[in-house]
Amino acid sequence: MSQGFVGIQQAMDLPGLRLVLLRGMPSPWSQAARGIFHVKGVPFVKVHLAPGEPRELLRVWTGQDAYPAAMYGNERPRTSWEEILWLAERLGPEPSLVPRDPEARAQMFGLARELCGEMGLGWCRRLMAMAPILAKPDASRDGLGYKYRSSPAEVAEAEVRIREILGLLVDRLEASRARGGRYLLGDRLTALDVYWATFCNLLAPLPEAQMALPETLRPAFTTRDAETRALLDRGLLAHRDFVYETHLELPVEL
Repeated sequence: MSQGFVGIQQAMDLPGLRLVLLRGMPSPWSQAARGIFHVKGVPFVKVHLAPGEPRELLRVWTGQDAYPAAMYGNERPRTSWEEILWLAERLGPEPSLVPRDPEARAQMFGLARELCGEMGLGWCRRLMAMAPILAKPDASRDGLGYKYRSSPAEVAEAEVRIREILGLLVDRLEASRARGGRYLLGDRLTALDVYWATFCNLLAPLPEAQMALPETLRPAFTTRDAETRALLDRGLLAHRDFVYETHLELPVEL
């Protein structure tokens, strides 16, 4: 589906869809964006900040400095997970990853926000990993320390929030299976399943053969909390594996 990586400078002059992605780390936002377009069969060019390119080039092109960013033709940048999903729905209407039923759609976006949004699973996991940096009063204005700076109360709340979110997903998965569904919201793959599969790697990374994460980094992406692990073992890890094996690309390219 996708082509090889190119630098930002080269990508700026290319037609079609270009995804600016974070490389070398299992960023769930980047991996989810790739996965959604892969499922839909929409071709895209993978873009990264190439060696020698200044960091400012990302802001020049996309108007911001976070990954991922979806650039389609001369249209405005799409930089949030929800903007990228709606672009994918437009470019690849089938298979739709957004439920047509309004109630199911509201449920999907609510649960997706619990994974992808502020104080969601990804945000909270990053807060936990960055707690030592965030505690410093002089966190850099140019880096993640400044972007994610939060109160000590928010950092302390992060692990609790993660368990709450996993509990919601366990309930959804068990209710779906009780009705004969194979996915989180029934019998069809939705974006929520893709988000869960990719964000799960922040708590329990895929095996080395499926995702070659440097062993020095793997412990940082592996939860040591027994309650969190118990929730993952209630079908969530198995569902992550099913979604990857059935719908996403393996091995994962970082």
